[in-house]
Order: sequence, then C-alpha cells, then structure tokens
Amino acid sequence: MERLALCYRAKPGKLEEYMKAHNEIWPEIVRGLKEAGCKEMTVYLRGNLMFLYALIEDIGEFNRIRARDPYYHKWAAWMDELLEAPYDENEEGAFAGMEEIWRFEA
Repeated sequence: MERLALCYRAKPGKLEEYMKAHNEIWPEIVRGLKEAGCKEMTVYLRGNLMFLYALIEDIGEFNRIRARDPYYHKWAAWMDELLEAPYDENEEGAFAGMEEIWRFEA
C-alpha cells in the first residue's frame, strides 16, 4: 500500500464550487477510484489551502488506469477550472506533491 499526499489551492471565488463538486461527487469518479486501487482518500481544508491524503495499492498502476478513464479526464478538466495552477514552479499542475518525512504507527 502506498500513501499519496498533495496540497493545492482553489482559485479565488471557486472554493464553494469545489466543495459542492465533492459533496455531489459523480458515482463514476468513485467507481474509478476504487477500480484503480484507491482504498481511502481524504481532503482537508484550511482557508483556501487543501491537503489530500490517499492510500493506494500501487500509485503507478493507479495513474495508468485513471489515464484511460474518460470520466477522470472530464472531472480533471473541471478541477483545472477551479484550482490554481501551477501551485509552485516545481510542479506541472495545480497539485504539489509532498514528501513523507515522519509517521507514527501504533
């Protein structure tokens, strides 16, 4: 199992639409996440900053499966309208990958 952590921001005035999209998420997106091996995904919000945490069987395979999903491409295009891009100069899109530096497990 692999962990994925991303941070990103909504464009000014777009946070409400982003929240509504995720409160009414398309069943095709949920099904696609499951089929691609996502076991858990959570998005946290603080102000306009969001943090996404996911548990995924194999991130490489997840990305390959999602790349073939037409619903994913439609959803991603919509999210591109809502999220600031680039998040920082080292990232190609709105999502900034995060490096795991510490973890506690009991």
